[in-house]
Amino acid sequence: MQPFGDTGGTYFQEINRRLSREERRQLGNEPRPGVPLCFLFWLAHNGALPPSPAIAASLSSFVVANLCGATPALDLTNAFAHGALEVETGDWHRGVIAKLGLEGIQWPAILPQGAILGEARLGGRPLPFFVPVGDYQCSQVGAGLQEGELSVNISTGSAVIQLATGLEWGDFQTRPWFDGRYVKTITHIPGGRALDALIRLLGELAEAQGVRLRDPWDYVLEQAGRLPSTLLRVNPAFYASAMGDQGAITNAREENLTVGHLFRAAFEGMADNYAACARRVCPAGDWRRLLFSGGVALKTPLLRRLICERLGPEHRLAPTDEDTLLGLLALALACSGRAESVLGAMASLST
Repeated sequence: MQPFGDTGGTYFQEINRRLSREERRQLGNEPRPGVPLCFLFWLAHNGALPPSPAIAASLSSFVVANLCGATPALDLTNAFAHGALEVETGDWHRGVIAKLGLEGIQWPAILPQGAILGEARLGGRPLPFFVPVGDYQCSQVGAGLQEGELSVNISTGSAVIQLATGLEWGDFQTRPWFDGRYVKTITHIPGGRALDALIRLLGELAEAQGVRLRDPWDYVLEQAGRLPSTLLRVNPAFYASAMGDQGAITNAREENLTVGHLFRAAFEGMADNYAACARRVCPAGDWRRLLFSGGVALKTPLLRRLICERLGPEHRLAPTDEDTLLGLLALALACSGRAESVLGAMASLST
């Protein structure tokens, strides 16, 4: 997001200027600055790349490769997070890489789901290491995402997700998933981070006087839950997100400048965002039920109720707020042959 030369724009804007709309679609339709492709472009433009060819390895593939004495590699779900994967072909997008002047970089091999990268001896025993997977996709495995469900994942950030029937394109991101499947999603919707910004605001005066507030959430949820509605409006886009970066608190009056009204309005603003994103991910609106996952969603009944009022009452909760760890268990069952597929492993864990 730093200035790019004398153009008046940023490095990220320069990347988007060089790429066509079709190339963006091929990359999964997720332009965002926080991916390795953008970091590498900055390094290349500033002469900061290594003098000899280096591999653009994710942290997980770097660690596993060093444990096993192997060359870094990954699977499709982890490769997608680099920002340079051509989703339809399942290979690195060489055209985009060339446009950004990154031809001299080596990119890790993309191996099939469940491939073993290498073996390390730990505690005197050989232990195989499988190629790294994407944490985002893994979390939805742990949540147990099923056909026809619309997943609303709310933690620090949040997302709306649905399994695709095939390789679908639209006003959403298209990401590879497991078992040759794909998901349609919109990520970086304001979530817990936006709520934390309001908590910091309310606690600033106390902190300045050396008063450390106890956990405020019981009081926040109690006060917000007492109100049937509020005229106060909160747009929680307090930082760059899928909903813009111009948050707002409006329609304020003396009587509604309270913690209860503020957070009731924030939850309603969040629910409006999820409803808008759901219509983009699934324009037909034909999901059969909602799936809530993530710590904020599981711990905030009022927010779930407001979302259900907009998207339908049928819903279920993920079995745990540690959905990524449960997803790793399902992947372990599939990769070790104890389940015939990731979907099969998910089904076995749900019984």
